[in-house]
Amino acid sequence: MFSILFGLSGFGFSLWFVLSNTASKTFDGYVDVSALVLLLVAPPSIIFMSHNFMDFLKGIRVLFSMASLNQKKEMNQLSNQLTQLTSSVRTEGIGIVARFKDQVKNSLFRDGLQLILNSFSPDEIKHNLVAKINAKQNQFVHAQNLFESLAKLCPGMGLLGTIIGLVQMLSNLDDPKKIGPGLAVSLLSTLYGLVLGSAVYGPIAEKIAIYAEKIKQIDTMILEGVLLLKQKKSNAHLRDVLNTYSRPGAAQPQNAGRGQRPQPGQRTG
Repeated sequence: MFSILFGLSGFGFSLWFVLSNTASKTFDGYVDVSALVLLLVAPPSIIFMSHNFMDFLKGIRVLFSMASLNQKKEMNQLSNQLTQLTSSVRTEGIGIVARFKDQVKNSLFRDGLQLILNSFSPDEIKHNLVAKINAKQNQFVHAQNLFESLAKLCPGMGLLGTIIGLVQMLSNLDDPKKIGPGLAVSLLSTLYGLVLGSAVYGPIAEKIAIYAEKIKQIDTMILEGVLLLKQKKSNAHLRDVLNTYSRPGAAQPQNAGRGQRPQPGQRTG
């Protein structure tokens, strides 16, 4: 969230500085209602031709969820919970999982514990959780595509506004009073299109891609932890595996309890 606010503040300041240090020292010449309506309404409306309304709502929901994510804090919390639960299972038995499950906030972790309680095999748990991880990643892909499409549309809509403004201007060459509005639409449509595409929708799409990678890492950590918990591995073994996720730049482990660690986004056997 801080990075988003910092980026918006920096961009807003630079734009304000440029606009306020022009010869006119006013912002009146940079506001055109016709160009604003074209760039704010047309691109989202065109998106609905290829995306449904629910896709749009999911994209907005992802934006809000990004603001509340603290990856390091959540991974440390999950690591502590898994380590604590592993110790409890080895001393008190698998029944402790039922009481612990109600305290877990992460839905994937909770589902994994429920699969353990239902006596699913490690392979069945792996298949089930990987399917859930892939479904979540697909939602992020759709949200990213949504904003990437908006970023690509805005410059095109700006060019459309430019052409419309030029036509209006050339149609009224005999009336100097009508040349100004046409020229304003022509130039400001391009300006708004570039700003929205390059400084708003484009960065949001990139932010969603980064967010998806962070969630993928958290979910894969949960997958490995649940599999190790199912197999009643030692506390030291589990902590050693989970600690690889909390080290900046550290490679992820290549094994998840039994066999090769499944990669979210890939089909499993």
